[in-house]
Amino acid sequence: MVSVVSEQADAPAIGTLTDGNHPGWASRPAKDTEAARRYREAFQSCEIDPSEDPMAVVAEAVDAKATVVRNALEGLGDENALTALDSLLDLSSLERELIEDGARRRTFALLAVQEALSKLRVVDDVATIVDRAPRELVESCGFDRAVLFRVHEGRMVMEAAYFGEDTEGAEKMVAFAQSVAPPLNHMLLETQMIRRRAPAIVRDALNDPRVNRPIIDFSLTHAYVAAPVMPTGKVIGFLHADRLYSGRIVDEIDRDTVWAFAEGFGYAYERTVLLERMRRQRAEVRRALASADEAARALQDADLDLAKIEPVERSPAAQSLAEVQTRVMAILTRREIEVLRLMAAGRTNQQIADELVISAGTVKSHVKRVLRKLHATNRAEAASAYVRLASIPAG
Repeated sequence: MVSVVSEQADAPAIGTLTDGNHPGWASRPAKDTEAARRYREAFQSCEIDPSEDPMAVVAEAVDAKATVVRNALEGLGDENALTALDSLLDLSSLERELIEDGARRRTFALLAVQEALSKLRVVDDVATIVDRAPRELVESCGFDRAVLFRVHEGRMVMEAAYFGEDTEGAEKMVAFAQSVAPPLNHMLLETQMIRRRAPAIVRDALNDPRVNRPIIDFSLTHAYVAAPVMPTGKVIGFLHADRLYSGRIVDEIDRDTVWAFAEGFGYAYERTVLLERMRRQRAEVRRALASADEAARALQDADLDLAKIEPVERSPAAQSLAEVQTRVMAILTRREIEVLRLMAAGRTNQQIADELVISAGTVKSHVKRVLRKLHATNRAEAASAYVRLASIPAG
């Protein structure tokens, strides 16, 4: 808020402007004077033409009040006060320029983000959209370098990087970061971003304890901005960007630009993943339908042979096996026969349970019933009865 000179020079401070409100300006107290309240009420009640530029109206009001103060100071002959007034007006004018410049930058940044996201929305391949994200952040939004991390098993794994024409540097960066894959411990900046679900800015990466030192040293970055990617509310990755080549320190507008891009990219990525899954599912369904159709056609086209089907001669061993199965089936259930067969083969209860994929307790119950039905007192007698049944001639 622009300071306005008024008769209430000793009005108490009611708040503080943070550094983020005016990039490059230190925090300073903000006073709400009677004149400021009067102009605000005039805007709210539409006494001032809404078509006019508010900044211009406020600037005109400041100049008018400054003229009153200047005339008073000239009447008093106070040269020091006049000099101070001129300095104050210069600073006020500079503040307005900074605010207007920030507003213009935010507008252009928003347009750049929209342009970048429009290019990502046409991508229908997951691998491609992952590679394109850092590139669009650089080429469309004006950063020098950008990287994309994914969160995997509690670690940061770099998936893609774009350093403009320095493709070799980007490839080396990805390879190194993947070899490091820093864990998301409580001290790391990205861990704080997961907890807060908010972007961050690092103005002094060389001395900031929250950064991952190996990656920062390898990348040579001095300052960067970062934002979480969280399309479904859960953080699945991070986007980082800096301005290393231009040498300019990143600010809050850069941070908010990456934040807006990361949010849009998250939705575009989710859409691409869903599309790819649908394509894969569609292809599987088509293969299944084609296979079913082919089988149906084969059945339809098969030749019919009107002939008496002769019984198949079986070998003595096959006949014996069939007979023992028939005799035993008259006494035992199918599961009890399986247990008895394995008992005769010398398997333990646990081995039988593992082979039949049942519990050891269930095997024990089957064994008891087999012993009772075969009138056997132990496993050896049951196995002998099984062999004896196999040796009895048919009929």
